[in-house]
Amino acid sequence: MYNILVIDDDEIYLKSIQNLLEYKNFKVTTCENPLNVLKLLKENSFQCVMLDVRMPGKDGLDVLDQIKKHDPQIPVIMVSGQSTISIAVEALQKDAYDFIEKPVNADRLLVTLKNALEKYTLQTSQSALISQIQEQYQIVGESKAIKSILQQIQKIAPTSAKVLIRGATGTGKELVARALHNLSDRSGRPYLKINCAAIPENLLESELFGHVKGAFTGAFEDKTGVFEAANGGTLFLDEIGELDQRFQAKLLQVLQDGSFSPVGSTKEIQVDVRIIAATNQNLENMIDEKRFRSDLYHRLNVVEIFIPALDKRKDDIPDLANYFLSIYTKTYNKKITHFSEQALLYLSKQSFKGNIRELKHLIEKVIIFCESSIIELGDVKKAFESEPVSGYEPFSFESLKDELLKHEKEYIEMTLKIANGRKSKAAEILNINRSALFKKIRKFGIE
Repeated sequence: MYNILVIDDDEIYLKSIQNLLEYKNFKVTTCENPLNVLKLLKENSFQCVMLDVRMPGKDGLDVLDQIKKHDPQIPVIMVSGQSTISIAVEALQKDAYDFIEKPVNADRLLVTLKNALEKYTLQTSQSALISQIQEQYQIVGESKAIKSILQQIQKIAPTSAKVLIRGATGTGKELVARALHNLSDRSGRPYLKINCAAIPENLLESELFGHVKGAFTGAFEDKTGVFEAANGGTLFLDEIGELDQRFQAKLLQVLQDGSFSPVGSTKEIQVDVRIIAATNQNLENMIDEKRFRSDLYHRLNVVEIFIPALDKRKDDIPDLANYFLSIYTKTYNKKITHFSEQALLYLSKQSFKGNIRELKHLIEKVIIFCESSIIELGDVKKAFESEPVSGYEPFSFESLKDELLKHEKEYIEMTLKIANGRKSKAAEILNINRSALFKKIRKFGIE
C-alpha cells in the first residue's frame, strides 16, 4: 500500500483529501505544520507528497527544497489556490512532479498521483538494480596487487585508450573491464561483452558487425552487430586469443579506422567504441608461433593490466569470503552473520587453482549447507572434503569452455568408435562436414 504525505494548513481540505485517497486504498498521513515535515520524513517511508504552496511558518517552495534534499526521487505534487505562472514554473524547476490548482479536481488528482507513483516505483527499481549490479561487480581486496590495479583503473578509465587485461581464468578480468567502463565518461552508455571463444567462427562476423537480410542462409532479417549496438560505449572482447587469424585481420581494420560493413552490405558504418580485450593466453608466444597478429596485439595493448592469481595474493581471501557471504546470504535468505577466525584462517591457507571463481563456488556451497549463524572451521572443511555423488566426478571448478571442450573431445572419440574409424560416417552422425571434423581431430590430437 502506497503511503502519501499531504501537507496543508487547511484542516478541512486535509480531511477531504484524506477521505478521497483512503477510499482509493492509499495510506495517508496529514501534516498541518510545515515545520514538522522533516521529522515525518525521517520517521516514515512515503512514496509521494502533496504540498501546499502558501502556508504560515514556512513557504511551500522551501519545504519542497527540504523534501528533495532528504529524498531526491520522491515525487512532490504542488497544490495552490493562489497560483501564478511564475510560482508554477519555479516549483517545476525545483523538480516538483506537477502543479495542481485548488479546488482540486478528484479525477485529475488521482491520474497525477497514479503517474507519479509509477515513475517513483520505476526509479527505485532501477536504483536497486544498479546497486545490485555494482555490488555484483565490485572489486574486493586490500592486497598490494589489488590496490595497484585500482590505482591503474582510476588513471586509465577517464581516457579512451584500448586496454588489454591479462590473467588466469577466474581472476576477475571482467570486473576490471566493467570498472573501467563505469568510471569513464561512457558509463551511461552501452557496455557489451563478446566471448570470442564461445561463438562459432562462421557466426562471429555477423555477431560483431551484423548482417543484412539475405546475406546468408538463415538471415531472414537485418541484424545489428555489437559494434554498432555499443556505439558511444564500451565493447569487452573476452578470450581475444581465440580469434581465428582470418578474423584477426578484419578486427584490426575496424580498430584502425572505426568503420565496418555488415555482412552482405556495402554500406560503411562509423562507430565510436572503446575496446577492452582480455586473455589468459601468452599472446607473445602465439605471435612467435604465427597464431596471433603482432599488429593486432600492439593495437589492443595500448595499456595493459595484469591480474595475479589468487594464490599470489592470499591476503585477499578473507575479504573475498566475507563479500561472497554477504551476496549468498541474501540469495538464499540465510541468517549467517560471519565466519569464525579459524574458518577464515583455514581458507587463507588453501590453494585455489580456479582462483576467485573457485572460492566463490566454495563459499556458496558452505552457505547452502550451513545450519548456524556462524560459519565454523568444520563447515569449511566439509565443503572441501565432501564426497561426490556416487557415479559422478568431483566438481573441479573448470571454466565452461574447458568443460565443453573436454566433453566435445570425448563425444567425437566415441562417435569415431561407433563409425569404426570412418571419418565420413562420423561426420554424418555428428551432422558436420568432413573438413570440420578433420580440424577438430587435429585440434584435440585424436589418434
